[in-house]
Amino acid sequence: MVEEIALGTIEILGTRIELLKVLISIAIVAAGVVVARLVRIPVSYFLTKYAPQAAPLASKAVFWIIVGVAVLSAIGNLGVELTGVLLAGGIAGIIIGFAVQSTVANLFSGLFMQIDRAFRIGDAIEVAEMNVAGVVTDITAFSVVLRRFDGVYVRIPNEKIFTSQVRNFGRNIARRVEVTVGIAYKEDMNKAIEVIRKIVDEDPRILALPEPRIMVWELGSSSVNINVWCWVPTQEFFNVRGELVKKIKEALDANGIEIPFQQVTVWFGDRGKGKVKEEEMDDKGGGLRLPSLNERG
Repeated sequence: MVEEIALGTIEILGTRIELLKVLISIAIVAAGVVVARLVRIPVSYFLTKYAPQAAPLASKAVFWIIVGVAVLSAIGNLGVELTGVLLAGGIAGIIIGFAVQSTVANLFSGLFMQIDRAFRIGDAIEVAEMNVAGVVTDITAFSVVLRRFDGVYVRIPNEKIFTSQVRNFGRNIARRVEVTVGIAYKEDMNKAIEVIRKIVDEDPRILALPEPRIMVWELGSSSVNINVWCWVPTQEFFNVRGELVKKIKEALDANGIEIPFQQVTVWFGDRGKGKVKEEEMDDKGGGLRLPSLNERG
């Protein structure tokens, strides 16, 4: 053994290897570990800042990838034939890749979502393609957990969310309340707008800017529809909308402004006598009495 070392060679697992190559390989592995640690620090810092949930797993992956490359380089430096190893590793990698395809997709989708920052924990969101809405309670490397508005928890894979349209209800500091009010055609539209505007102006939670807008929007089948648009703080959205509808209904009733039911005019035949008249209403229940065949003749 001493003579072999003196000659600059050493036998490992039955293979004679030059001592210099062994020392160089050890240095390569040591350098790889040092480089991996140095690279891991800025990667971990960057990911902690932009993708905190994925930072630990991603930084470890970067570390071991660099160490693995260093080990392979060291083995190659010793003169060990790596063609078979790499071929077997490549085949194994393909098999494993197919097996964990969805897992890897969720991992990278989670990383991109953290960088994109479309939402964060505590935001109320809706995943349009999945028709799911709720409050984000947790964001992991592989999935997002939502607490739906009915209290049920839903776990959604990151890939599904990343490739879907996501509506964030809580991202902006203010949201627009939209209410449609229908009044009868016989009513004064200007008076109705006046009554509604008074209610809007009296509510301190409704923002002055953007300015609330109240306008006649549509001539419906049974009513003249007035749209009310006003902006409120996001956290007050549901409270303001519910109270606004209630107050508008009470104010219109107090001012004698009718909110009509849907009405339908029925015609029979083509003689000009087919329109149902008020006297053809049933005396007992007030319901519509249709003319018999003899009466129509």
